[in-house]
Amino acid sequence: MTLLRRTPAVLLLAVALLLAACGPGVGGSGTGMEPGAPPGTASLPTPSLHADSADGRQVQAVLEGSRLRVDAACPRLRFEGTWDGVSAGPLRFDGRLDATSSATAEALVSGITLTITLRDGTGAVLLGPLPLGAVAALPPLAGC
Repeated sequence: MTLLRRTPAVLLLAVALLLAACGPGVGGSGTGMEPGAPPGTASLPTPSLHADSADGRQVQAVLEGSRLRVDAACPRLRFEGTWDGVSAGPLRFDGRLDATSSATAEALVSGITLTITLRDGTGAVLLGPLPLGAVAALPPLAGC
């Protein structure tokens, strides 16, 4: 009789543990509210790779869905951000610069070219506007 009393409690605990795995976690917010791909990017491959026209080793960008990463060789910096979900004007990505300070990136899409402008948290321009053409692969960044 004791086993029969424990079985519902064990089943209830198992269901509770399974449902706990459905909330926010490592892979996302758990809200389903992350914006989809920005407008004007449907014709671009996923991920969409872009680099400077000099040698592709000075500035590079990767646009994948609603996420943008920009790397610059000198001064060395990395921006990672998410599209803000607003479709008017240039696409705005809010994120972090070198994983420490807030920054924004603006991107204009023209065919397969991204024109990138990076701004620090105060709005000062750090890079750009700089057109980056589409490339098949990204070479290693150059050094300073």
